Amino acid sequence: MEKEKPVFNLGEFEHIIIETDEKNPITIATIYPEEAEVVKGYRIRFKPKAD
Repeated sequence: MEKEKPVFNLGEFEHIIIETDEKNPITIATIYPEEAEVVKGYRIRFKPKAD
């Protein structure tokens, strides 16, 4: 997995796991407060709140 270095406010969650919806799911990404790990060929995009 490739690592990016943003900072996320996950509220009450320790980390967020994004995976396929299959009998044996494959993890695509894991988001921690201090970094995001993403499988090569995928990306994570976040849209900030408009003030």
